[in-house]
Amino acid sequence: MIVIGLVQQKGGVGKTTIATNLADTLSRRSYSVLLVDADPQGTARDWAAKSEDVGLTTVGVDRPVVHEELPSIEGFDVAIVDAVGKLEKMTISVIKASDLVLVPIQPSAADLWAVGQVIDHIETRQDITGGTPKARFVISRAIGSSKMGEQVQDILDEAPFGRLESSVNQRVAYARALGEGKSVHDTSDKKAQAEINKLTDQLEQILRADG
Repeated sequence: MIVIGLVQQKGGVGKTTIATNLADTLSRRSYSVLLVDADPQGTARDWAAKSEDVGLTTVGVDRPVVHEELPSIEGFDVAIVDAVGKLEKMTISVIKASDLVLVPIQPSAADLWAVGQVIDHIETRQDITGGTPKARFVISRAIGSSKMGEQVQDILDEAPFGRLESSVNQRVAYARALGEGKSVHDTSDKKAQAEINKLTDQLEQILRADG
């Protein structure tokens, strides 16, 4: 089972939005997907409870033992783990469990200040394991182009790992779909659908390249 973890020390960056839409998109592509809600707030679990997609399994893990429990779960191709923002031990546990870590980051100064600790945790784990997990930033909740967006890009260009080319923009369709237990594929927003499809394409390319 391939594990994709979404981590960020700062809350409100769109982790759950990305996690639920990725899980749904991969399921539509015939992957057997496990969605792991590692946030005690339980937003992904609430989303799943409203969802009519019986092909998607969701579990909750409220203690920092994701790296201990996931290896014992069988029968899935991919696990998507939505980690809580402010609990450092949970962030570390999800990083340990992951083959690929996605770090959502908004084009804002607050996100730039918060991301340094996440980078440190990922690099520490990579040093221990010889390069695992792989990691990528993903621009989240962007609003067109802005000077701050360019500043974020400059900083990410100097970071120890790159970012996905696809970004997730601020769109009503994402918030509406999350609240209704749906994904953007169940809406009429073609731009949102194209963003998630492109993001999923890039993840598949990374995972195939790593075998």
